[in-house]
Amino acid sequence: MNERKKGAILSYIQVFLSVVVSMIYVPVLLHFLGQSEYGLYQIVGSFFSYVTVFESCVSAGILRNYCNALGRSDHEEAAVTLSMARSIYRFLAIILDLVGVSVVFAFRSFYAGSFSTSELNESIAILILLFVNMTFTLQGSVYLTVLTGHEKYTFLRILSILMQVIQPLLVILCVSRIPYAITVSVVIVLLNLLTIGIRYGYVTQKLKIRITKQPKDSRIVKNILGLSAAILLGSIADQIFWKTDQVILGRMFNTAVVAVYSVGAQIYMMYMQFGTQVSGVFYPKLSALYQEENGLQKVSDLFIRIGRITFYIILLILSGFIIFGREFLLLWVGEGYEEAYWVAIIVMLPFSIDLAQNLGLCILQIKGQYSFRARIYFMSAVLNIVTTVLFTKWIGIVGAALSTGVSMFLTSGLIMNWYFQKRAGLDIRKFWKETLPIIIATLLLTTGALLLKHFLVSERTGSFLTFGLEVILYTTLYGIVMLKIVADRSEKEQFLQIVTSLTLTLKRK
Repeated sequence: MNERKKGAILSYIQVFLSVVVSMIYVPVLLHFLGQSEYGLYQIVGSFFSYVTVFESCVSAGILRNYCNALGRSDHEEAAVTLSMARSIYRFLAIILDLVGVSVVFAFRSFYAGSFSTSELNESIAILILLFVNMTFTLQGSVYLTVLTGHEKYTFLRILSILMQVIQPLLVILCVSRIPYAITVSVVIVLLNLLTIGIRYGYVTQKLKIRITKQPKDSRIVKNILGLSAAILLGSIADQIFWKTDQVILGRMFNTAVVAVYSVGAQIYMMYMQFGTQVSGVFYPKLSALYQEENGLQKVSDLFIRIGRITFYIILLILSGFIIFGREFLLLWVGEGYEEAYWVAIIVMLPFSIDLAQNLGLCILQIKGQYSFRARIYFMSAVLNIVTTVLFTKWIGIVGAALSTGVSMFLTSGLIMNWYFQKRAGLDIRKFWKETLPIIIATLLLTTGALLLKHFLVSERTGSFLTFGLEVILYTTLYGIVMLKIVADRSEKEQFLQIVTSLTLTLKRK
């Protein structure tokens, strides 16, 4: 099995593990920290996330240039790229330290009216820790570029999985003794420094690659910053969509309210992971198809096929949460988080369109049309700030989710579908015609299950066992209906191939 396949398999394991860890980690953390401290940590993290977006965008530009140089076997340009990257990261670290001072003062002023003195002091300490952490992360990012460029996916994924397990265990151990939000930050910073050190050791000792100072190449710097600017706009929009709600709620209400909203946010962020993984596997194939004769038609057909597969998965999760979400939240985090149910559903519904059409983002990048999506999402995200404030004043915490949901429907549901059809050359009419049976079947199943629960179940689920049996029963019914009635011949054959392959693997073991 080659490195890419191993990396892909480990990516799925990582996503599954991430969901499982979150299910266990969040309620335990809430138990030890309490709503106020947990909400405080979420607010500071949301506030700081706007800074981290710059690093990820620059890294994308550096990685692309480095990979292109390696692909051409141009080791001289690869060395220059790493040298330029190190200089860029050092410059960003200096800028970050200067920004950090301003952010600390801005944070204190912004939350002075809604935080207590102790909460404000603890928040400032956490912010300083996060800025220190980011400074070291910038210095170590160049080694992550080397590892990714040389396709050391197995090493990277295994290291990520290990940290994914170690971090919550260590955090829980520490907060059980020192139950403060800053304790979580200290543990995360220390483990991040350890991760950077391990990457550095692998690059220098295993790969024998040393980053040496090279003559400045303005062309490479221009290429890096040019791509980074395009990605930055879209990334800022994403940060506004996913983080601003918590920042605004913290300003308008208190940390306990943010804790409730954050639980709902945890649900739709996990939903995102399941949706994006399906399309990610097909990115290389998509690029190859586009180069063939009638490539755009083949790309459009693949776009529709992956959309159907994605809908099968995400609509099972969405309908399951609509049916069993209240019981799940009660068992998962306990009483006091009822509004998190509506927060999650309101965002997940329109978000389903974006997830099912996730392959379209790659198509736009290949066709050089991604900037349209970035501009539209940025304008929508800015408008979302205004509507979040207004909606929250009118209907409380659910208003923040409603603002995000409406913005996503307008962009992903209407504007981007128009653009895919009229400008990108994708057959959106056929897409919705092919996926409509899946949506209708899911609606009928969800309605039927809700009616059964209403008339037959008099009390809420009291145990994980009963809840688990209900979920398994619904999942089985969903699978039978989709396989027997909705799936086409090709999808049925693929399903049988997967089952046969898994059966043979288990027999060998």
